Formats: sequence, structure tokens, C-alpha cells
Amino acid sequence: MRIIVILGRVLDPRGIVVNPRAGRIFINREEYRLQPADRCALELALRIKEATGAEVVALPRTFLPDDDVLRQALATGADRAVYIAGQPTALPDDGLMARVLVAAVEKLGGADLILTGATTLDTGQGQLGPRLAEALGWPQILSAWTAEVADGAVRAVRQDGAGYVKVEAPLPAVVTVVPGALKPRYPNGRRLINIYKGMGEIAAALERWEATDLVAPEALVPMLERRGQDFPPERERGTRLSGTLEEVARAAAEALRARLSR
Repeated sequence: MRIIVILGRVLDPRGIVVNPRAGRIFINREEYRLQPADRCALELALRIKEATGAEVVALPRTFLPDDDVLRQALATGADRAVYIAGQPTALPDDGLMARVLVAAVEKLGGADLILTGATTLDTGQGQLGPRLAEALGWPQILSAWTAEVADGAVRAVRQDGAGYVKVEAPLPAVVTVVPGALKPRYPNGRRLINIYKGMGEIAAALERWEATDLVAPEALVPMLERRGQDFPPERERGTRLSGTLEEVARAAAEALRARLSR
């Protein structure tokens, strides 16, 4: 059994400062972390691996400038990872990445289960899982809290309104995992050192593929275009009024009258 888990990264919010007055976002500390929902998806893949002996393969959610996310997945317990080289500045959207990842799944020889995060922390997008399921023609379970595999099916628990429901889909299938669903484990220190030093069998588990070897170059054109950042106008500060109730009411009425007459 093969499980593919799709992982992405996001800027650590603790290093970001938003200045509405200047209309800018300042990155004081450029540090990246695994997308929280993707990290839960990785934890679920590793739990299923421990229960069934499945192989876990990590693929990138988008074209990454480095392979740190995949190295962390290997250090945490993934058996194999594939870095897909593309153009990080091209802003690949989920439609483009779905085409690339479907081709990667086919090159890997197929899979029994694909896991990824239900949403991203930076943009809140949650299209990748459904797009993959549609492109592959597989059933899908969205926003799962946990899941298990048995008897050729995946059984998951997902929230439905104020309660939770159990759902089931035949394999192969796509399952998206909500952020905070599981408590992720930490990477193994020895594996982490070996993967970064290029030592041992774990170092050979990280492969590099070119996106142009998976799909035609003309198919690598994103539909989205980066248009920059826009901030709402700064809120005007109010005036504190004091005095008796009648005086405060009179002053407030005068202030409203003056504002409406502008």
C-alpha cells in the first residue's frame, strides 16, 4: 500500500508585522514552517503506516525554492520524498499543481491514498484535494479529523454542523485533513542530521524531478496573477466627549452635523 502526502510551507506568522498606516507587510524574521493542516496530514499518514505497514511518499504542494519541507517529512518518518523543480516565482495555482501532481502519481506507479491539508494558513485555499480527486477520478473525503484504512476502504471522521459523522470511501481515495486535527510528532534527530548531511539510506530517499518532465511546458502556465497587496483606508480616530449628558449629546449632534455637511 502506498500513501502520498502532499506538503507545503508557510511563513511563520511570528516573524510578520502588518503596518496598515504604511500599507505594508514587514517580514522581520523569514522563517518557514510546514502548513499546519499539511502537518496533520503527515501525522495521519504515519499513523496509518504504523497500522498497515504502508509506504509514505511526500510530494510538494507547490514549486518550492528549497526542499526543507520534504527533508522534515523524511526525518519525521516518511519513506520517500520527491522534490519537483519548477519556477517558484510563477505563483502556481491549485489547478496547475493538480496537473503536475497527477503526473507525479502516475510516475510513482499509482497510490492507494492521497492525504493533504484541507486549507492553507496563508491564503485559506482548499482546492487542491478536490481538484486532485476530480482529475484522478477518485472518491474524496474533505475536512477529516482522523481516518483509518481497512478492508479496501478508508473510514474517516469529519465534522458535520455541531456534531461528527463517520464516512467511508473505497480505495484509492483522496482525504483532506483539517488543521489541529491531530498532534503531530517531532522529527527524529538522527534522521534529521543524516538527511541534511547526506548520510545513510535516508539521504537517498529524497529525489528530484523536473516539472517539465511530468507535463508539457505550455501546461505550466498559472491561471492566477499576482496583483500586489491592498489595504483598506486607515480608520479615523474619534473624539472623547465629556460633560453632562445633555452636553455630550449636543456635542455629538454637532459633530455628526459637521460630518454630514462635508
